[in-house]
Amino acid sequence: MNHQVTAADWVEAIASKSSLTASTVQETLDRYGIEPQSTLPRRKHLRIRSVRLQGVKEGTAENGPFDSTFRFGQGLWAILSDQNSRGKSTLLGVIQGGIRGDLPDRVKPDIWRWLSHVEVVFQANEIEHRLVITKKSGDERREGQAQFAREQGETWFPLYEGPIGDPLERAMEDAMLAEFGFARFHAHNDRDGSHTHGWPAIAAALFVNGPGKAIFGEVLIDAIPLRLLQMFIGLPWVSTYTAASTALKRVRASKSERAPLNKGFLDRLAARLQKVEEALEEKRGQVRPDIDRSAIRAQILVLDGELIALRKAADRARDQSANQDRQWQGAKTLLAETRRSLQQLTDDRNAGLVFRSLRPVCCPSCDAGIDLNRHESASKKAICALCGTEDRDQDDESGIRISDLQDDVKDATSQVDLLKDAFDQAKDNEKAAVQAVSAAAGRLKSLEKDLSSEAEADLELEIRGLEAQKTELQSLIAGEDEVEPDQGDKTADDEAVLKAAEEITKELYDGLARDILREVSEEITRLSKLFGVQNLESMEWGTGGALRIIQGATQTSFGKLSPGENLRVRIAAALAIIEVSRRRMYGRHPGLLVLDSPGSQEMSAGDFATLLSSVQEAIENADDIQIIVGAVARPQLLQVVPGDHTTHAQDQRFLF
Repeated sequence: MNHQVTAADWVEAIASKSSLTASTVQETLDRYGIEPQSTLPRRKHLRIRSVRLQGVKEGTAENGPFDSTFRFGQGLWAILSDQNSRGKSTLLGVIQGGIRGDLPDRVKPDIWRWLSHVEVVFQANEIEHRLVITKKSGDERREGQAQFAREQGETWFPLYEGPIGDPLERAMEDAMLAEFGFARFHAHNDRDGSHTHGWPAIAAALFVNGPGKAIFGEVLIDAIPLRLLQMFIGLPWVSTYTAASTALKRVRASKSERAPLNKGFLDRLAARLQKVEEALEEKRGQVRPDIDRSAIRAQILVLDGELIALRKAADRARDQSANQDRQWQGAKTLLAETRRSLQQLTDDRNAGLVFRSLRPVCCPSCDAGIDLNRHESASKKAICALCGTEDRDQDDESGIRISDLQDDVKDATSQVDLLKDAFDQAKDNEKAAVQAVSAAAGRLKSLEKDLSSEAEADLELEIRGLEAQKTELQSLIAGEDEVEPDQGDKTADDEAVLKAAEEITKELYDGLARDILREVSEEITRLSKLFGVQNLESMEWGTGGALRIIQGATQTSFGKLSPGENLRVRIAAALAIIEVSRRRMYGRHPGLLVLDSPGSQEMSAGDFATLLSSVQEAIENADDIQIIVGAVARPQLLQVVPGDHTTHAQDQRFLF
């Protein structure tokens, strides 16, 4: 069977393979929303026309109002600045948000605060569309009003008017899917169940901001890169195959969740339920009425909280007691030192008095005799009888110092007594706190003993187990009673139809897919070599989405490429799809590619300029491709992109 079959032929083939009637097949396909999409798609284009930003800038060297408009056309366009953080990524984010409807999520908070008016105009199949978002400048909330409109004659026909957010995104998604003839990707997995991917997943593949895990797009789940590849190369029947495959997974998942119960097993369930109810009634009758286990648990919870508070209070009392003890011991040490100083001074003073009261009769050095009259004469003159120097009386000075030390001893003794009283009080508080903790712990232990006393705990567990068994059995029986008698047969028919539809539909596009992918593989190999992927021998894109690469006589894969090679291949893949679609006159890639700072990925300025020169060469003969690049300006780069296709913020200036 080839891809030129009609919808009727397709239904007949499914009926034959599933051994069911065509009417049954058609009814099943309609119920699951599976429609034949057999025609080859006509190429359509998406092109950014202009971006306008208005607002008031704050917190920069160029504060004040701004009103900037950026215009684009077909071919290669560059948004450049001599310095980083000059608005390149913001402008590219506005472009992405402008065609997806999630513009606030694509702009940094500080710049969103500046903005008061954002306008993005783009062409979808030569028909202009415009998204306008207005808000108050200085308001950092992710709020504002939006108008999404389509050109109609000399006016704009509004497709959506209202607040930004999910409603705007859904309106833009519906419009873009309808405009380009895209179908949502249906998917089903065990974790998330059945769901769909639409315009956001498709639009993400048009923006490349560096190396990625997927050749197309941003996510790997649900085989999105493969679905995007199949869609971009223009395969018919792919959406039909995806819908049939998703429905089949959903039916099988539902079938595995609950196998149908036979009548005998249902009777056994009812008998088991009766026994469980009887056992439950018996166990409930054994519960002691004098023990309210729920009340005990509630008391335990309250007492547990009190015990925690008491333990904290006991810890604080211990700390206070220890602190008072340290102060008391310090005061006692100071008192002892003061007493020692007083005793020392008193002893020194007494020794001086004794020595001066002596009247030696001879010199202690030479034993020469001393006249006793000399002592009397020296005493009258207030000099020393031995050396003749002035006799200084230190009694008054010593007395003052001794008096001061005696006062210090009294003060220190008083302080020691006060601190001793404070320590005793703190110790009593500590003892009381510890006793309170012990008493609370005792009450808690007693309650826990009551809770687990006798066989009450085991009895309660038995009751809970029987209650759970009863609930489970009732659910099983009720669920089986709700099943229609012929539902098992109906599910089997659905599975047979969907399985046949999946197999038949895959056959319809598999051969064409191989032919197209062979051509795409040759083109991506050529472009990757042109873009500087070293030692590349060949690339082969399989129908399962895997890209097999021979590099340096070694087989490798896309995931094992270096970051720089990864980026080059992502760019080459998009251009290869566009080029093959152009040759075959069908395909769904809209011809837009936006690159944000690709030169930062293991590329010198010269290599980056060479890459863009190669890109320019690859698209120079195509009049329906638009590539917009944001990068730091380099002399080599300025020589590649035409001046009228360049927006350049020179020196320290901003783009807006």
